[in-house]
Amino acid sequence: MPSLPHLARRPTLAMLLLCTALTLIAWRFVQPESQAPPNPSAFQQRWTQGKVILLVRHMERCDRSNAPCLGAADGITARAGEIARVLGDTIAGYGLTSTDIYSSPLTRTAQTADLMFDHTVTRQDWLYSCKDDDMLSHIRQHKAEHRNLVLVTHSECFDRLLQNLHQDEGETPEYGETLVLFDNEARAPHIAGEIGTHDWAELRHKPNAS
Repeated sequence: MPSLPHLARRPTLAMLLLCTALTLIAWRFVQPESQAPPNPSAFQQRWTQGKVILLVRHMERCDRSNAPCLGAADGITARAGEIARVLGDTIAGYGLTSTDIYSSPLTRTAQTADLMFDHTVTRQDWLYSCKDDDMLSHIRQHKAEHRNLVLVTHSECFDRLLQNLHQDEGETPEYGETLVLFDNEARAPHIAGEIGTHDWAELRHKPNAS
C-alpha cells in the first residue's frame, strides 16, 4: 500500500496552531458562568423582588497572615475590617428591609458580618459545619418568600453548595468574594455569578435607598 503524503501524515505548524486556537476558544465558552459577575439589571430586579441569595466568604484570616489582627487571633486582620465595612455598605445600598442575614459562629465570620451590617446577624452552625452537610436544604429552609438571604460563611460551604447543585467546584473563593444565586422558588436556585470585593462598584445599578 503506498504511503500517505507527507502533509497527511504530519500536520503542519499552521494546522497545529489552528487546532490550539479552536481548543482555547471552546474552553473559554464552557467555563462556568458563575465565574463572571451577574448582570446588573437582573441583580437589581431580583433584589427588589426578594429573590437573591448571597454567600459571602469571610475576610482575611489573621492566623494565616502577617498583618495585625483586628482583635482575637482567630478573627480577621485589621486591614480587612475596612474592606468588610465598604462591602456591607455597598450591599446595604440596595436596601436591607427585606433581607435576612446569617453568619457562621466562628470569630472570623462573625467579625466580618458584624462589620458589614448594622442590622441583626443571626449565627447558624450549619454555615460552618457544611463540609458534610446539605447546604441547599438549609438555604431552602431559611430563604423566606420575597426576602433576600445573605450568608457570611466559609469556602468549604461554597464547595458544598456547588456539589448539592451538581456543579463543578471552581477555584477557592477569595476573601470577601460573593457567590450570587437567584431564587427559582420550587426549583433549585440559579447561580447568577460571582462578585469579588472590587467588582461591586461595577455591579451597582441604581440601588434602592436603605
